[in-house]
Formats: sequence, C-alpha cells, structure tokens
Amino acid sequence: MIKEEFDKELESLNLSKKEFAELANVSYSGVITNWKKGKEIPSWVSPFLKFYKKSKQLDEILKIIESNRN
Repeated sequence: MIKEEFDKELESLNLSKKEFAELANVSYSGVITNWKKGKEIPSWVSPFLKFYKKSKQLDEILKIIESNRN
C-alpha cells in the first residue's frame, strides 16, 4: 500500500489520520512526516484497516439486531 491508497482507504472509512494514529497507537506526527507520497506504508497497516472496516460493519449489524430485539 502506498500513501495515496492509504489516504483513499481512510477517506472511505471516514477516518482522519489523527483518529487512525490514536486507534493504531502510533505517532500522529510519524504518520504525517514519514508516510509520504509514493512511499510504501508499513505492511501492518493494510490488514489493520481491513479489520477495522469489518469491525465497523459488525457493530452496525449488532446495532440493527439489538434494535429489533425490543
């Protein structure tokens, strides 16, 4: 994953770089400074975002199920 793909994925998840840094427990300044245009993003980021997306989807499903239980 390169920076442009990372930015696009964050946008699709409605997640800011600051929010990502907090969730991933990484330095926000490191994300801004070290993850530059055309540069490869650390390999753990892609699976992290994939599982974050799944988690959000499951939260929505659980919310729907819970609202229909009553």
